[in-house]
Amino acid sequence: MTEQLAGERPMRAAGLWYMVSLLSLAVIVSYLDRGVIAVLVPYLKRDFGISDVAISLLQGYAFSIPFAFASLPVGRMVDFLNRRNVILSGILIWSCSTISCGLATSYWQLFAARAGIGIGEACLLPAAYSMVADSFRSEKRGRAMSILTGATGLGGGSAALAGGALLTIWGAGEYADLPLFGQVATWRAVFIAAGTPGFVVALFLLPVREPRRHVPTAQKAQASDFAGHIARNWRLFTPLYIGGCAMFFSAYAVTVWGPATLARVYGLAPGTAGMLAGAMSLAGSLTGNALAGLLGDRMVARNARYGRLRVWALGLVPSIAAGLLLAGPTVRFFEIGIAVAIFASGILTAVSYPALYDVLPTSMRGRSLAFYMFLANIVGFGGGALGVALITSKVF
Repeated sequence: MTEQLAGERPMRAAGLWYMVSLLSLAVIVSYLDRGVIAVLVPYLKRDFGISDVAISLLQGYAFSIPFAFASLPVGRMVDFLNRRNVILSGILIWSCSTISCGLATSYWQLFAARAGIGIGEACLLPAAYSMVADSFRSEKRGRAMSILTGATGLGGGSAALAGGALLTIWGAGEYADLPLFGQVATWRAVFIAAGTPGFVVALFLLPVREPRRHVPTAQKAQASDFAGHIARNWRLFTPLYIGGCAMFFSAYAVTVWGPATLARVYGLAPGTAGMLAGAMSLAGSLTGNALAGLLGDRMVARNARYGRLRVWALGLVPSIAAGLLLAGPTVRFFEIGIAVAIFASGILTAVSYPALYDVLPTSMRGRSLAFYMFLANIVGFGGGALGVALITSKVF
């Protein structure tokens, strides 16, 4: 069994899915590295003596602004350079930066290390989605991309789950013994443990070959006209980009502050709060992504250009339900609210990336996704983290 595009020699299915699996593993590791800080909030506030707003900047804009600005040149590199090598470079940068978080001795050192994670991770998704898009036909691209998108949810949930588990294991004392690093504070050990798997993933990615690009001659002439293409089709791209920003805002607000809310409001231990929030996020994300991948491919078979957009609209319904559940009176409502919020986010995210690819020339895909991620990180990731902190500090 093989998958191929017109004019390309057949590519073995095993090789295709090995590539997708490794790229998905890289996505999981990247989200683990960016998200594990959420379960460490009580320790960082205690050891650095910082406020919720300062914590929100570490979780949000310290990461998202470097990520967003790095995404723009990375998008151009993805359209013209070897994408596997772009990903390998990013993995090394974000893995070293995550370990540096565990070694930071001041707030600003930790801030700089978070910026390094953002720069490294900006290399991953535009290159990964571009590689997958060039390897699958349109009618099967949604399922392949939904695996990558599902990996983002799996990584986000795993960050809280793994971080909470490590805190629980090491929770009997304030310190943990690590090879090479010796005795370090438990929160530092969590950062170091989270940063290590990236080096293993990089080794397994080395044999992956670069997929052949498929750029029709007519599209090559359009390669430098990305801004003009967006401007000419603003009625299509404006709601896509605005909707993506709103979706990321709500999803990251829940992901970043969910464990802290369970600990502060409902009295759970930080490790238990992380594992519970992570489990709810995993359940919601995996089901949402799987549903979106199947529905998206079915709808695109009926309407190749706009079919996925209809699925995107369906994802707005559970988003509203999640807001009501999160404001419920008991911890059980809040737990279910996390799952439903991430379920809705899983649908919206899984559909938005291939929807962009369905309506864009091949030569503009890297830059389009980079621009989408630029906006989503500035408004969504950074805004979601900071918005909650400002409301709790200034309003309540």
